[in-house]
Amino acid sequence: MICTYCKGNGYVRLCFEAEEVTEQCWVCESQGEVKDSKHFIQTWEDNNGSRAYYYGPLLDPQHFKEHRIHSQKEIKHKE
Repeated sequence: MICTYCKGNGYVRLCFEAEEVTEQCWVCESQGEVKDSKHFIQTWEDNNGSRAYYYGPLLDPQHFKEHRIHSQKEIKHKE
């Protein structure tokens, strides 16, 4: 399955203030594709405005408002 985070490119562009950098995609590990067995923590805004959480294979971001894929490091840091 093609990585929805980098769109199969293997890299993502990140903007910090006036600077733009290119980083390797951590979702697909710069492969451009994600194994179906790999699971991710994903969030999006529900129709009623609340934040929905999901742990599983990648979802199609076109169907979810403000869809975001979280890294395991990011979740552990918040705890």
